[in-house]
Amino acid sequence: MNTTFKASLLAAALAITIGCGGGSAGSGSNVSTGQKVGFFVTSTSGQYSHVWVNVKQVSLSSPSGSVTLFKSTNGKSIDLSSLSQSGKQMYAALGVGNIPTKSYSQVQISLDNSVTVIPTGSTQGTTATFAGATGTTKTIAFSTTANGTQPIIAKFNLSQWSIKGNQVTATASDDSDSGGAGTGTQEPQDFEGVVSNLTGTAPTLSFDITEDGSTTHVTTDATTTIANSDGSANPVLANGAKVDVVGTVDATSLVLAASSVTVRVGNSGQQINRLVGTVASSSSTGFVINVSGCEGLLPSNSTANIAVTGTTTYLDANGISVTFAQFQTLAVTGTKISAQGAYDQPSNTLTATSISIRTDGEGGNGGGNGGGGGDHMAQVQGAVTSVDVANNAFVITISEYEGVALSKGASLSVAVSNTTKFNTGSISTLAVGNKVELLGSYANSVLTASSVNIQNGD
Repeated sequence: MNTTFKASLLAAALAITIGCGGGSAGSGSNVSTGQKVGFFVTSTSGQYSHVWVNVKQVSLSSPSGSVTLFKSTNGKSIDLSSLSQSGKQMYAALGVGNIPTKSYSQVQISLDNSVTVIPTGSTQGTTATFAGATGTTKTIAFSTTANGTQPIIAKFNLSQWSIKGNQVTATASDDSDSGGAGTGTQEPQDFEGVVSNLTGTAPTLSFDITEDGSTTHVTTDATTTIANSDGSANPVLANGAKVDVVGTVDATSLVLAASSVTVRVGNSGQQINRLVGTVASSSSTGFVINVSGCEGLLPSNSTANIAVTGTTTYLDANGISVTFAQFQTLAVTGTKISAQGAYDQPSNTLTATSISIRTDGEGGNGGGNGGGGGDHMAQVQGAVTSVDVANNAFVITISEYEGVALSKGASLSVAVSNTTKFNTGSISTLAVGNKVELLGSYANSVLTASSVNIQNGD
């Protein structure tokens, strides 16, 4: 469920990126500690169905010098056309930085020189470059009256953009004082970074993620999906781990409430190529998606091919590993999925190392409820340590878990009901020492089991 908010509240609120990007948001290394300020982009409608740009840096100038509000080595990719739909103005948050509280006169947005433009009514994109670019970078500057105490909003005026040959002439303007101009939609976005300052007890955790010198504070709760990038069991958050986080940012605290956290396994420093979109069709060799977001690449088309191999891993909406056949039954037409792997531009094909169902924490409002406030499904294995038949409950010691932040070796309370399915017997025949595999809804430190598989030594 999306949360609609008034643009007149943007002075206090954060809007989340439509699409996804390649770097964490925040201040650059040359920014002194000061007021926390968000940077957003929006757009006017134009003659394009998609305009993919890659934002590298945002700086603010004042008479005493300049500061960096946002910086990303790999860049953050945004479909500008998605920010103006049917007259509805939407906002994309690139980041939050600390900047001195003083008057600024100009905003400079540095974009990668490459831009993909897809005209309305077409699916084929045109890869162009920006007119007036310097080397591989195009800087668009405009005047501002920002004082370092309110969000900076850049409006890309797509109605004034033009294409001549393979060059795009682009403009932007300050929209920070737009007040009540229309409404926007807050949706989750992607962040990445290295974990530090980890505190709390799973599943309620608090930590920072840092990338390119910027830091974002993150919280998790019982509704947060957690998974390893390779689909293996027992995902563990630890200081120094590289993670990808999807979530919403609280309007007041600027804390990212995670709907999902993926712990990168293997080469954590490797650049991620990711495509996000809704399933248009599927086959035995993969999927075709309608692209809505990306990271590490600019799509060449409004659709993209997702190819699978014998080593591709699959995760359901709860971060639980499933087979390709099971994933296909979940990824029906219209389902949002996220795939990462190697992208081939000529064939517009991403060969996936992993694919997951993307729920984006539907129902959340960024108010500190990572997954939107609903119960979260988890899969847990362990040995029974006690059984309370009278209260339809038992306790296990966790040996493996998927889909939720737990701790191996910890105790877990399990509740059963009349609808709980046992593969053999019932709770009255369950005995201490039995090894069980559980699937159920996890909330308030209790797993309400939908199924109990007594393994009987297998």
